[in-house]
Amino acid sequence: MSDPRPHHYRFVHRELARQVLEFGPRLTVPDAGGSLLPVLTGIWDDLGQTLPPEDRLPSHGLDCRHLRADGHPLLLVTLPTPTGATEAHFVAAVHPQGAKTVRYVALEHALNPFDGSPGTVLGEWSSEGHLNHGEGPSPVAELFVAAVAKLVAPKKRGFWRR
Repeated sequence: MSDPRPHHYRFVHRELARQVLEFGPRLTVPDAGGSLLPVLTGIWDDLGQTLPPEDRLPSHGLDCRHLRADGHPLLLVTLPTPTGATEAHFVAAVHPQGAKTVRYVALEHALNPFDGSPGTVLGEWSSEGHLNHGEGPSPVAELFVAAVAKLVAPKKRGFWRR
């Protein structure tokens, strides 16, 4: 299994996760000031400056857009193409309807430990730490957004439960 590149890993699992959890729901709605891409690129580049030159990566492929997923406001971030395990294809900052906090979900690149075939895992960072939600969809933005919407949807109770 290939190790994650420090720049990619730290951006997704440390810097961006921290920023999303700190700034919360206001990141999930478009601002009159325009796209958040310059801010994200700045965070990416600033992080790179803290790393040895050989660990720095260009921001090519980094992108973001605001959308709604089943009524939930969401910031979808597209990452540079992942190559190592746990690097991410996408992350979403989603504000579930009625919730006070935002959720930070990543579609992480994974490799099957038995045959080395590529796959994905849905991971989530919260103030308590990292959660693994199991196998994720193919790395297609629309499929990831649908998986995030399903993940944050209120759980329906059984017929006999109150």
